[in-house]
Amino acid sequence: MNKQTQEYLQELDFKPNEIKVYIASTQLGEATAAQIAKKINLPRTTVISVLQKLEQSNYISAHKYKGKTFYWVESPRLIKSSLEHKVEVASNLENLLTELYRSESTFPFSKTVDTKNGIKKYIEKTLLETTKKSTIYTIDNPNVGNYRKIFSDDYGKILVGIKKKRQLNTKTLIPFGTLNKIHPNKIKTQAIEVKELPEGIDFPASLWIIDKKIVFFSGKIPFLVEINHPLIKESIKSLYNYLWGTATG
Repeated sequence: MNKQTQEYLQELDFKPNEIKVYIASTQLGEATAAQIAKKINLPRTTVISVLQKLEQSNYISAHKYKGKTFYWVESPRLIKSSLEHKVEVASNLENLLTELYRSESTFPFSKTVDTKNGIKKYIEKTLLETTKKSTIYTIDNPNVGNYRKIFSDDYGKILVGIKKKRQLNTKTLIPFGTLNKIHPNKIKTQAIEVKELPEGIDFPASLWIIDKKIVFFSGKIPFLVEINHPLIKESIKSLYNYLWGTATG
């Protein structure tokens, strides 16, 4: 028996007798349990049990002819196809279970998005799901322009429209000396209250505190990270409130 083949089958969780039966069946092409048992020197009843298990896993097929059951190995490519299917199923299951994972506990939930399109969809979905008439607390840097790197002005207008429809207000902290970078009309028409942080505090990423979530994102190398947990949110919100109290506007 080829040692490398045996090691690979072990990696796929084949047991020792399953490896012997599978290899023997591969070599014989089509054979009865008795023929396989003779080739690998195992009891016929043991071989039948293993063959039935392999058949259930679709590695081996069987048919009866003149009162005898013959077994043969499906194409070795089936192993790869079977595993690819399991990976696909596992990926779909991951998406479903992510929303359920500790959903009734107080364990933190996090999510990462690393494409521009994904970030656009996330922001739009978040605004649509945010409690009406609530306030979004942000820290942004007009000099960095994270939003401009993610979406166009036209798409930005769509998001502003969503905020207006849901009557969402925004409180924004920005680095010292950057207020002149924001067009006064933007502040007036978008229900934004802006203050400048104390001198010396920079913030190249953007931060949202929204409902129970904290969101960090950047447009320079697109990424977005959501942390969803009331205790973490309230902790960061306390720091935000302190900064807001020391800021000028």
